[in-house]
Amino acid sequence: MHWKVKLEGDENTLSTLAGSCSSPQAKVVRDGVDWFLESTDFDVIMDPVEVKTRATEILTSVASGAPVNLGPVYRLHYDNSKTVYR
Repeated sequence: MHWKVKLEGDENTLSTLAGSCSSPQAKVVRDGVDWFLESTDFDVIMDPVEVKTRATEILTSVASGAPVNLGPVYRLHYDNSKTVYR
């Protein structure tokens, strides 16, 4: 199981953030047209509310005040299905 959190913001800001956040603890990646925050910190979490809380902490430390918001939390399952928590 894998978690990721959708990021909402200006395309240029998210692209710049992706260039500066590429470690396993904080990685900004593009998946199709959307941007997501991924982190190995999410791996041990079972609750989507806790994932969002941790994502908030990570984003606060890496975004340096950039106008980026967190969107829904995605839980990716082993069979390639996903659950979206809004």
